[in-house]
Amino acid sequence: MDDDGFIWSVAAGVATLAAVSIARKALAKGWAASRGAVPGSAEDERRSWGEAVTFAVVSGAVVGLARMVAQRGVQAAKEGRGKSATA
Repeated sequence: MDDDGFIWSVAAGVATLAAVSIARKALAKGWAASRGAVPGSAEDERRSWGEAVTFAVVSGAVVGLARMVAQRGVQAAKEGRGKSATA
């Protein structure tokens, strides 16, 4: 892997971590605002299994979407940089 490829890989990793972190925090805030609290572990008896499973499914989808958007954003930036460098 050349230096440029390594830099873009690091950029993709950092962007993904940032996007996932922001998405998880936003989801937790939104869920807590609408439902009163974020479901904890499966052993948390204050929340139903249904709520815990729903939160797991929604959070998985949100995190997956954030990850995809971040990676595609970095890829678009990389491709855009290559076009402007050759123009």
